Amino acid sequence: MRIRSLLIGIAVSATALLAPTAAQAAPGGSVATVDLTGLTSAIADRLALADTVAASKRASGAAIDDPVREQVVLDSVSLLAVERELDPAYVRMVFRDQIEASKTVQRGLFEVWSSPGGMPPSGSPDLGPVRTAINALNVEIVDQLAAQETILSGGLCLPGLAGSTAVTIGVKQLDPLHIAGQIQAETSLCGAP
Repeated sequence: MRIRSLLIGIAVSATALLAPTAAQAAPGGSVATVDLTGLTSAIADRLALADTVAASKRASGAAIDDPVREQVVLDSVSLLAVERELDPAYVRMVFRDQIEASKTVQRGLFEVWSSPGGMPPSGSPDLGPVRTAINALNVEIVDQLAAQETILSGGLCLPGLAGSTAVTIGVKQLDPLHIAGQIQAETSLCGAP
């Protein structure tokens, strides 16, 4: 119950901070809008897969932390970054956030499932297809980082990210746990070099 209250508080606070503006005034008084929903949507889709990962780990007794798998992901996205002429350190930082957000969701689900009245999922999902889907989304996210590089390194990043995150939260109908994960997964996006 404590984690749920904390996550709801984080989600409400973050939404209040991020949602006020999806646009920023541009020179000359016009309004420039920034659309990063392709990126925020891909991040939400990747984060949604944490539910299946958590179910599989719970059923098998595997630990949430998997340093070997994490290193494989970070090495893979570093190569993708080089291929797309992005700073590999920046991309690794963004994906470190993705991994930590996924673990936040997994831990939250474990706590919910272990609480009185919690309903753990039945069965043990196969992680093979999930990892394939995660790998595809990793490519999509890196492609989005490359396509939005100018925005992610500029002054319109934060308001654009706020508006795009709000849209993604609404479209995907994210619950408080996944909203907290979404915001955590986006921590480093506006730090593009």
